[in-house]
Amino acid sequence: MTTHRTRILVLLCTAVAVAAGCSRRPPSRSAQVHQLKKSELSVAEQKYGVAPIPDKSVTYQPDVIVVGGGADAVRSLSSSGITWTIDAHAPRAAELAEGKIIFLTNLAVGRVLDVRKDGDNLAVTLGPVTLTDIIRQCDIRIDAMPIDFTDAIAFTVPDLPGRVAPAASAELRPSNGIESHVERVSYAPQSGSAPPPVRDVSNLVNFKVVPTADARGIGVRGTSDGGGLKMTFEALVRIQKPTLDAKIRITDGGGLQEAMLTLGGAAGLTLVFDAGTDVGLKANVNGRLQATPDFVMHIAAVGPVPIALTIRQQLIIKTALGVRNSTLKARGDYLFHGSFGVGYDGKQWGLYGPVGFSPKTTLIQTTEGVSLGAMGVNMTHQMRVVAGVGALGFAAGPHFALNTGVGIYQGSDLVQPPCRQATLHIGMSGGIGYLMPKPVTDAINFILGELHIHYRVAGAGSIDSKPMTIIDQSSKLAGCPADQG
Repeated sequence: MTTHRTRILVLLCTAVAVAAGCSRRPPSRSAQVHQLKKSELSVAEQKYGVAPIPDKSVTYQPDVIVVGGGADAVRSLSSSGITWTIDAHAPRAAELAEGKIIFLTNLAVGRVLDVRKDGDNLAVTLGPVTLTDIIRQCDIRIDAMPIDFTDAIAFTVPDLPGRVAPAASAELRPSNGIESHVERVSYAPQSGSAPPPVRDVSNLVNFKVVPTADARGIGVRGTSDGGGLKMTFEALVRIQKPTLDAKIRITDGGGLQEAMLTLGGAAGLTLVFDAGTDVGLKANVNGRLQATPDFVMHIAAVGPVPIALTIRQQLIIKTALGVRNSTLKARGDYLFHGSFGVGYDGKQWGLYGPVGFSPKTTLIQTTEGVSLGAMGVNMTHQMRVVAGVGALGFAAGPHFALNTGVGIYQGSDLVQPPCRQATLHIGMSGGIGYLMPKPVTDAINFILGELHIHYRVAGAGSIDSKPMTIIDQSSKLAGCPADQG
């Protein structure tokens, strides 16, 4: 009798557990606006994002299809990051068609460029969209919300389009924001494939770049040890007790009325590099690296639209090590305080950055090296923060970028004392929408061509502010000609 009752209890408990799992209910979450911790997210949500919640407080555009099931409806994401394979039986999935906009999660969102049936699944290839492409009316506000970078979720794909690309010389000055802009998003049917993206950037492919987002702040570390070039570098934007403020107000018939994004807690900047070569000119590089992974933090309780706070970083590196056995290194450590932010009041954009800039250790003080010929290194680091929806280069919403450019030059040791010069430029850019560097756009369009999808994406769909310069300073030591620098 006891055994029989025990079996019944086991069967009942198993049935309840299965029913709970089949319900796919997300973990219980506080109604207060806050960053969702990993413990509050299911495994699928950590990989694919958080689903929107139907609510009358937000009106979507007529061609938006809010597909049900959220992250649990995602079967996989392609290695390029542009094709989502989803459950064909998910609510409203059957309505997906070219030209529609899918909103499945805050990462799985975009213009549908192609839909292909694959058994019980749909392979949906997406292009970028802007917030006003998705939303007709909303009022989203986040006020002084604490952010914990240590709980950020790494998000990447194995074959990120345009991760490594040659850098145009104009890109080396960060006041223009690294990327070109402004272009409304558009899709034009085309035939044939775009030319393949240029991938040969000499020894740049030997770079190993690791982005970080932790208690210290946001930055990258990297090394290269190949082709005769040995280099280590670090760029760290120090942030203490970070907070997030955001606002997105779109009115029916009036479009974008207000937009704002502020990251508080700015504390300083550290820049370090050490470069050397034993082969001379053949080791030099000139290219752009998209640091992977991105970091994503999901924001809960801001209405039915789940916000993804995305951090993207990239580097542009150019070396000019002229002869064998050249070495060059420097370190800069700077203090500032305040916030990074961008705002739009319905008429114009404004940028604001940290204040109280002061050096602890300057680049010119620490520059040293050995070379029989002149040599130099240029490095630009960009930290871009986006509050909105979409993944990778398609992330769209209010955004700002802190662009830090460093230039170090040292003359030949045959002239004593050798001329040494250092340049530091810190600027900001911002706006609302999405921005992709041209190499990324070219790579995505090449993939679309290879898939025989007759659409091409634009590199930008953004309303942008004018760039702002925070610091622009150059210095040199004795040994440089009076008219040099």
